[in-house]
Amino acid sequence: MASGTGPAPNQIATVTFWRGLWSEPVNHSEGSWTEVVASQCASITPMDPVIITPDDVAEAVRMAPNWKSPGLDGLHHYWLKGFVVSHCARPTVPRRSQPEVAPEPLHY
Repeated sequence: MASGTGPAPNQIATVTFWRGLWSEPVNHSEGSWTEVVASQCASITPMDPVIITPDDVAEAVRMAPNWKSPGLDGLHHYWLKGFVVSHCARPTVPRRSQPEVAPEPLHY
């Protein structure tokens, strides 16, 4: 039988089935392997947090070859190098509290 061509499921039976699965508390036991992994990882020193600054990103873009394969965004580095950052120049004061301070939106 092809999918979607059979009779509709019984709503009461469906609700009863799923309620029986999700309404009952279950005590899961992952087994001894989790304790082994936890003990092996106990001696690992946590990595220091990585802080990526706008200057780091600018340097990485500047050093990237122009016409290599684009990333997931589909943009070649050549085009990324031409972008001008406008959001950094905007004031942090919300426009509705001091409209005379905030610039008009930029249109590209």
